[in-house]
Amino acid sequence: MTLASVARLALLAGLAAAAPHARAQAPDTLRLDAVLGALYADNPTLQAARLDARALARRGDQVGALPDPTASVMVAPYPILTARGTQRSQWRVEQMLPWPGTLGLRRDAADAAAEAARIGADVTALDLGQRATRAYADLVRTQEAAEVVRSFQARLDAFAEAAAVRYEVGRGPQGAVLQVQLERQRLAERLIELGRQRDRAVQALARVLDRPGLTVGRVVTPPPALPTDLDLDALALGLRPEVAQAQARIVQAEADVALAERAYYPDLGVGVVYTDVAPADAPPTATGRDALGLMASVRIPLGRDRLRAGVDEARLRQRAAQARLQATETAVQADVADALSDARRAAESVALYRDVLLPQSLTTVESALAGYTTGTVDFLAFLDAERARFQVQLGLVDARARLLDAAADLARAVGLTTPAVSPLQDR
Repeated sequence: MTLASVARLALLAGLAAAAPHARAQAPDTLRLDAVLGALYADNPTLQAARLDARALARRGDQVGALPDPTASVMVAPYPILTARGTQRSQWRVEQMLPWPGTLGLRRDAADAAAEAARIGADVTALDLGQRATRAYADLVRTQEAAEVVRSFQARLDAFAEAAAVRYEVGRGPQGAVLQVQLERQRLAERLIELGRQRDRAVQALARVLDRPGLTVGRVVTPPPALPTDLDLDALALGLRPEVAQAQARIVQAEADVALAERAYYPDLGVGVVYTDVAPADAPPTATGRDALGLMASVRIPLGRDRLRAGVDEARLRQRAAQARLQATETAVQADVADALSDARRAAESVALYRDVLLPQSLTTVESALAGYTTGTVDFLAFLDAERARFQVQLGLVDARARLLDAAADLARAVGLTTPAVSPLQDR
């Protein structure tokens, strides 16, 4: 067996042994849909926002109800002589009645504020989902990059063995052995850095899920597909909670304007008065019978300057709410265009690495391996070809992670809770 054959067999044996090791999977896998499901069910920040909205929804029943009646009693420690006899005490009950329609407007304003708060919880859910997806994308990136590094490490072991064989028989330079050793050292340092990055991603995910001490095995996610035949602007305007929240604020502002205008009208009061009269012989008109009377009252709105200021404030807030809706719709359309552009560029980058650069690097490695085994290409040239393939593989990993980040940003821009559902559903 020639020296070239020995080196080739050692190299190919090492590469064959490295392949299954690089693709080994841990049994405990974590999927993105499971992460988002746990987030939406258990995140305390999201739960707090939802509970606040539910609490605010009870305010309509409070402000839309009649005010409590007023009861009073007057007892005369000294006799009060009246035409009917001596008055001992007087009992009074009064109910204030806001101008018709006022209570309904108060309820409408409170319900609109509660609806805005409920939609605010949906905004929080979208923000948390985007953060969780980005942390998950970091986990995917570090995991796949570590697999690429370990696979290259295994191939370097085979390279080292082949270089050592040629060096021992005087057919290869010692520099080849040193180059392999330095490359292995750099890969070990890169694995350490990837480990640190993975730990940071796990902790970021733990913070979003509110799970201290979270441990993650292997993460699995299919690549998202980008929409091609959907009107994303119209879809986003219909799905984005910020738009619905701005519309709820307009409804609240309209009710506040109507309430401010209704303040010009008086509130009415009705009541009953019962007078306790003691039996007596004097005066001659005394009957000794108790008295019952009806009463009415009016709250007169005299502060016209104050009322006009209240109406002006409410109308200005209404105009501000309408302006915010317009600004929100513009921002939504800009967000969609920006996120869609980033997603398409990321998808193009993935396609470039997967369909062009990676096949070219594999062809270069195969050509260099053939030349190395026949002695027409030196070891360092072959190692450079392997380095180029390694860098392309890492570039593909980074491009896939950027695509998942871009899909998360696009889902957030459109108003979807996850990039794994329509319109970003996997092909």
